[in-house]
Amino acid sequence: MIRIIKTEEKPFHILRYQSSGPKGNIRKVLLPFFRAYAEGLPKDISSIVATSDLQGREIHHRSARLVGEAVAEELVLLQEQKEIPTIDTLLMAGDFYDYPDCRKLGGTGDVTQVWNAFASISQHVIGVHGNHDIVDASQLAPNVTVLDGNTKSIRGIQTGGICGIIGRPDKNQRKTDIDFQSSLNKVIAKKPDILLLHQGPDDPQNQQVGDSMIREIFEMKGQSLVIFGHCHWRTPRIDIGKNQLLNVDNRLYVILPG
Repeated sequence: MIRIIKTEEKPFHILRYQSSGPKGNIRKVLLPFFRAYAEGLPKDISSIVATSDLQGREIHHRSARLVGEAVAEELVLLQEQKEIPTIDTLLMAGDFYDYPDCRKLGGTGDVTQVWNAFASISQHVIGVHGNHDIVDASQLAPNVTVLDGNTKSIRGIQTGGICGIIGRPDKNQRKTDIDFQSSLNKVIAKKPDILLLHQGPDDPQNQQVGDSMIREIFEMKGQSLVIFGHCHWRTPRIDIGKNQLLNVDNRLYVILPG
């Protein structure tokens, strides 16, 4: 069983980027990088990186690259500076798109280049799509795995995942509540060490937004490390039932052996 035993409260690195804001305004955003320490990782794992909801564009770059591409370069720089070790697996929990001119909140578009940028710096990339993501599967790097209602064992870690959010299935990356519930129960039954979602549960105790049905399932079932985004939480790490949850919305965690 993989469990995070400590997360550092202060980020060891920050990346600035820009993002679409309300009423067509462009926001300046900070992406914090945190170290976390976990027990139960296979002995040959140096580090795992987890992140989501990097909806923005690089500042002062002529091509206005998606910020996920800049994050990949930043991780390489941090490795060269010995700030972090080799990245064995990179976990993506969805939503990596913003318009090139950051003109409007909630843009949906192609994020294939972000997946491939992460694939170029990590041995394995495993993830799920957010409700704003479109990917050309034929162009994804061979070391990329997208999970949706299934599990896969990579480097001795059984990982499950479900793409998208609950909503109208005729819209991008959405499932009915019945279909989402069915997929979640199916994945939990396979007892994954790590479970990747885009949409996560609510947290009434800390007044944090999410879906109550997902929380109720976790209260009764599963014992995974659940990594998700979609809604930003002030308190990113909590327990529900036997599950440990880590919200990575606009955060990046470098998970190290504890």
